Amino acid sequence: MSQSIANGRFPERAHIAPVGFEIDRVVLPFMMMKGERIHLIVRQDSNQRGLNCQERIVEELERAQKPYQIHRAELDLFKLIYTCRKIIEGELESGNHVFVNISSGGSIQGVACHFATLTFKKGVSAYYAYPERYIEVVDPNRAQNSAGLSKIEIVPHYSIDLPTPDELNFLVLVDQLRDPKKSQLLKSCLEKGLFSVEGKSKPYGHVILESRYIRPLEEKELLVVDGRGRNSKVRLTEKGRNTLLINGFEARSQN
Repeated sequence: MSQSIANGRFPERAHIAPVGFEIDRVVLPFMMMKGERIHLIVRQDSNQRGLNCQERIVEELERAQKPYQIHRAELDLFKLIYTCRKIIEGELESGNHVFVNISSGGSIQGVACHFATLTFKKGVSAYYAYPERYIEVVDPNRAQNSAGLSKIEIVPHYSIDLPTPDELNFLVLVDQLRDPKKSQLLKSCLEKGLFSVEGKSKPYGHVILESRYIRPLEEKELLVVDGRGRNSKVRLTEKGRNTLLINGFEARSQN
């Protein structure tokens, strides 16, 4: 039995929609799918046309008495992924199902929001809304690229494995220390409380470092080890740095 049903409530249908130059493709799928609330991801530097679309969307949501929340984000792939992931996490923690519109914004927004859904195993669905027609001459009072809604297609869901919170903390440590030796990493892990060797034999710390962090993260291709032994250096791969970025960290190390 799900936690929501056990607590006497059914999951709500929360929507996420990036906002570009669309109005109907934001509002109509949300209404048709009977969403309880919608999160709008808007650009921090929206131009007048984008602001017009945002205003019309908000007017229609308020007219329908539908709750909404506006989230501002830079037009940056990794920052958009992080923004979308944080919204999804919050809704899932409340026991809700999340529907993510990947057709209502620009291409970068669509890619970012779709990728964000892939970082969750369940409870989230991406969808694409097809308009009835595309607009050749844009109305300045309703500055959308298309009009109407012809169909909604749910995108098949696949998921990718992200590091555990402990592994993520370890990746942050590797990045902060800038290609550290294993001996440096062990000392920092102990100082920051990632694990303890109290009452254990001297090699225990290195065994834990290898088995809990280095080998699993090497297998996930998030870091590499240069050299051999305790003086070998550990560094993040590009995939490892990108993993930090989509989790809201500013990766600093470079190859």
